Amino acid sequence: MHFSHSKGETKMRKWTYLVALALSVTFLSGCGSSATTSNIDSETDSSEVQEGITWVGTEDAVVQLGDVFDLLEGVQAIDAQDGPLMVTIADDDYFSYNYVSSYTITYEATNSRSETSTELRTIQVVKGVNVENGAFSLGKAYWKFDRPGGNGTFSVINEEAVISITDAGTEAWAVQLYQTGLQFTAGKTYEMSFKAKSAYGRSVSAGFENVSNNYSMMVPGYQAVKLTSDWTTYSVMTTPDADVGFVKAVVYLGQNLEIDAEATLANPIDITIDDIRVKEVTMAPIGFAPVFANAGPVTVSSKEQFDALPPVTAEDYSGNDISSSIISLGDVPNMVNAQTGMMVSYRVTDGSGNFGYINRRVSFVLARENPYNLINDDFVNGFQGWTKDVNQTNGTGAAEFTAETVTDEVIVNITNGSTDNWHIQLWQGNVQLTQGHVYRTIVRIKASVERNLTIEISNPAASYAKMATDLVRLTTDYQEFVIEFVAQTNASAKFSLLMGGQGNNVITIDSFTNAEISPEEATKIDLREYDPYEAINGDFKYGFYGWSKEATNGSIVNFNEDKTNEQVVLDIVTPTLTDWHAQLSQDGKTFTTGVTYKILIEAYANVATALAVEASNNNGATVLVKETINITTTLTPFEVEFTPSETFTLGKIALLLGSSEVALITLTTFTIVMVPA
Repeated sequence: MHFSHSKGETKMRKWTYLVALALSVTFLSGCGSSATTSNIDSETDSSEVQEGITWVGTEDAVVQLGDVFDLLEGVQAIDAQDGPLMVTIADDDYFSYNYVSSYTITYEATNSRSETSTELRTIQVVKGVNVENGAFSLGKAYWKFDRPGGNGTFSVINEEAVISITDAGTEAWAVQLYQTGLQFTAGKTYEMSFKAKSAYGRSVSAGFENVSNNYSMMVPGYQAVKLTSDWTTYSVMTTPDADVGFVKAVVYLGQNLEIDAEATLANPIDITIDDIRVKEVTMAPIGFAPVFANAGPVTVSSKEQFDALPPVTAEDYSGNDISSSIISLGDVPNMVNAQTGMMVSYRVTDGSGNFGYINRRVSFVLARENPYNLINDDFVNGFQGWTKDVNQTNGTGAAEFTAETVTDEVIVNITNGSTDNWHIQLWQGNVQLTQGHVYRTIVRIKASVERNLTIEISNPAASYAKMATDLVRLTTDYQEFVIEFVAQTNASAKFSLLMGGQGNNVITIDSFTNAEISPEEATKIDLREYDPYEAINGDFKYGFYGWSKEATNGSIVNFNEDKTNEQVVLDIVTPTLTDWHAQLSQDGKTFTTGVTYKILIEAYANVATALAVEASNNNGATVLVKETINITTTLTPFEVEFTPSETFTLGKIALLLGSSEVALITLTTFTIVMVPA
């Protein structure tokens, strides 16, 4: 008999189990009709004897959350005279394998002499590697609905998750349903499965992310599956090569396949999900796993190219071809709106029951005229090539992105600016920059109100170290902002517009371009050579070139250049209580272990104020030194010295302005030198 709770049921129920007649006959023939408690067969160590009745199969048990557990399976009450009796559950303690708890189960059995025996059993349901509330019996509890690059709503109806997508964004991660806090062990294989359906026929993908490693994906891409109006069972697997102490289990509801892009406010597309669970999977013993061929990562620009690849094959551990038994999971789109990584999972079980799988990354690329150009830089094709990014994990940002096909503009309607600029972004990655080459980036943009915006070129492979950046002031009229820079390293760069932290308003973008130019064509850059530890343009001969200007979380700072006098003026209009909310900084520096460095600053202000000077690594993760300097009305030199105990290649130097007085600070020097040994 199969035991399961119907969802939401809380009534105690009585269960009855009738042992097969054949077992009864067998028992009676072995024991005789006059059996008593003293001569009951006691071969089973787990037996409990009460009032002439022996209980079997009632040992305490531990059940993993979500694993189906039948309370009556294997449970027997055997009377010395009557043989097997009917077993009832007098009290199931509201048992459910979908809820973590300790349950005391009460069994009863009565013999022909009206003697009733009671047996108690403890069942512990533990979380294990599974998610909480995967059956949605508790509504939305434990689940987070995130829309970093799209939009939609999440509700629970009849204990099923119903997500209505109104904007799928340009990538799968644009809309997410997730839960964190799972723990995985190196070398073990884990599977997330669920059932899903969509009457519209949209798709879904899922996977795992390592929260502690900047939410890096633990599978090599998005394994998209197209749904129908009937339930489809989805499954994704991963085998981490290191312990992961904080795993995010996530269902990706953004644009996986082309049909997903049809979702709009006027045409919302629904998807229903239920029974999400995560469990450990038993793999083939070492040396017995199936071996796949032709399943390595590939780069394509269309489904046609992918379909033309050699077929994936598999052999068992003896070298026998088992390719005909391969099951593939994952659909490949005909085309994509952004460079992305899809995934197809191949699985096979040989004739001896040995299971194996391999996840294959399918990287989709969009055509560029040159590796350093931006795709669709004039927005003629809407958001193709671009990623709409609204961070709701670290902030409260909300924005709607629309493309004007008549004017070839894109519009960002910010309805919640959150607290920091990076909480709302429009960006494009995989732009190839070459060390020592000179580039010119131009953005044509306007806003519904005057506001600040950050244009940023960063290196994702170096913890998003800034390669070039500018904090600009938008008006209600179109302006062109030009950034020229020398790439200090080879990079697959990210070009971003950081639009958060400035309240509610509307931004309109006409173009966002990048081109390579010769040094002779450059008019705004410092072509002097610098050592890896040095501050670029530390004498401010070229204004703010090389420097990052930041004012977030409500701080207001006007950064003004005085190129005639080779100095900059920091107009602190609205400070906050936190120094890092406003700063002038450079990152990507190399600081060598045991070497002493000295930061040199010369500055004065119209009123006395205190600032903090900081050297750190990896954007502040490790503070190497932090000292307060007191700026006066007289030009004063300051020195801050530090000696790193290990070598850092992502060093950062910063002047922290957020907790300054309201002041005009003039800065003439901000350099770093190596102190001779």
